[in-house]
Amino acid sequence: MTTATTPTPTPTPLQGIKVVELAHWLAGPAVGGVLADWGADVVKVEPPGGDPMRTIWGALGANPDAPNGAFVAANRGKRSLAIDITSDAGRGVLDRLLGGADVLVTNLRPKALERLGLAPAATTERFPRLVYCSLTAYGWGGPDEERAGYDLAAFYGRSGVTHEITTEGQPPAPLMQGMGDMFAAMTSVAGITAALLERERTGRGRFVEASLLRTGMWALSGALGTAAMGGRPRPPAPRDACPTPMFNSYRAGDGRWFFLVGVEAARLLPKLLAAIGRSDVLADERFADARGIARHRREFIAVLDEAFAARPLDEWAKVFDAHDVWWAPVQAPSDLLDDPQARATGAWVDVALDPDGGGPGPGPGSGDSVPSVDAPVRYDGRARTTVPGPPAVGQHTREILAALGYSDEEIAALLSA
Repeated sequence: MTTATTPTPTPTPLQGIKVVELAHWLAGPAVGGVLADWGADVVKVEPPGGDPMRTIWGALGANPDAPNGAFVAANRGKRSLAIDITSDAGRGVLDRLLGGADVLVTNLRPKALERLGLAPAATTERFPRLVYCSLTAYGWGGPDEERAGYDLAAFYGRSGVTHEITTEGQPPAPLMQGMGDMFAAMTSVAGITAALLERERTGRGRFVEASLLRTGMWALSGALGTAAMGGRPRPPAPRDACPTPMFNSYRAGDGRWFFLVGVEAARLLPKLLAAIGRSDVLADERFADARGIARHRREFIAVLDEAFAARPLDEWAKVFDAHDVWWAPVQAPSDLLDDPQARATGAWVDVALDPDGGGPGPGPGSGDSVPSVDAPVRYDGRARTTVPGPPAVGQHTREILAALGYSDEEIAALLSA
């Protein structure tokens, strides 16, 4: 029974689920990362040199010791097995792992998996209870199943997302935050958990396939569906020509940006105009309804721009809330560190860095902790506080091999190879 002095444990709905992660960079490891966050035992199978995501900044020509928040978020709480799976001995180790696993997560391309003896049909035949999840750039089948692609290529560019988020007349931005990877990872997690639930009824696993391309298309399903029905979805107009001025960005007097999110202009316009002291605008026939506002968008936006320039955003925030104006600040990453709503809902977790484990950069951790964004689902309203950090390359190799039944002599031979 839980008492006032006994902390309530954080729910771990996937406790007991064993996951083998054969993945690198961000999308694939983020799948394993969410599963680990929810209680699964995730073994990260790495080549002896480690996942290249560990040294991403140096590979890009940036400071190699810069904080690597993406690696921490995608790999905290895992165990690392460093083994050469292209060798016969390495494949033998992988087979033993899969024999006791519930889930295999990989983002290797189809031909690479075939060369490793991991073609989906053959693998699920040998391990019938295994849920085998493949996350690739473009999916299995079709002319581009072997094409390499990060989220910038497949999720953003190929899917149409970049077209729909780039302001008319402006060049597409090379977004590097890995957001498409994270969306595709969570998509894969949904597929895996559904397959695990099905296995409870059937006793058999299933091949689960996801891709950056399909995830991007699904995220853009409204615009793509409109195009398929003969419509003409368009990218954003320049801010001062936005056809929906009540659903647009504005700058306060201190230079900080914010969004108005008044979708229902007829209902919300009086509140906004009262907030800025311009209720007289309601009598202007140009702005009598949503269609009129859209037609005279430039003039209406100019009215708002002039008003918003008179005060800093902190003052507008109080005014907006007092008048029930729907809005949101445009925040920088540093703003989110102290965002009271994010903190209250458990968005941040402290990742404890083992001095022998993988730190926020490419080398060992400092033994301290770093903040990291937790997986965006909370169970029973209970937030996690401190969690284990990412492992060093091969940190758990001996432990895992011993658990698989290898003798000390066999382990020594595998390590020396």
